[in-house]
Amino acid sequence: MHSLMKSKYLLFTGIIFLTSGIFFEATKQLEFLGLSLIAIGVICKLIYILLKIKNGAYRPGKELFVLGLGLILMFTGLYGLDPENIYLKPVYFIVLGITLKIIFVVWFIRIIRSVK
Repeated sequence: MHSLMKSKYLLFTGIIFLTSGIFFEATKQLEFLGLSLIAIGVICKLIYILLKIKNGAYRPGKELFVLGLGLILMFTGLYGLDPENIYLKPVYFIVLGITLKIIFVVWFIRIIRSVK
């Protein structure tokens, strides 16, 4: 049980770092800090998923496609689009990317709970 709590802290820490990093990136304040926090958050969440795979609580499936697409859209919005573009607004990509990531988290939690 103790290991389970540690892994949940890892997940929530990753989410906090990722959210803080996105905030700093979106506000264009302390961009290096924002990118660093995003990277730390992604690494924490990746370690959490890998631990779940290792202990047999999670078997990767189609939901990883949703996560990958969400990440691509979010980072395209953050770094790849010109804010002055009248047709492809970065905020649309960021919001759609975050929405897909939320869908992944809900899907992932349902899978983890169904294994128990």
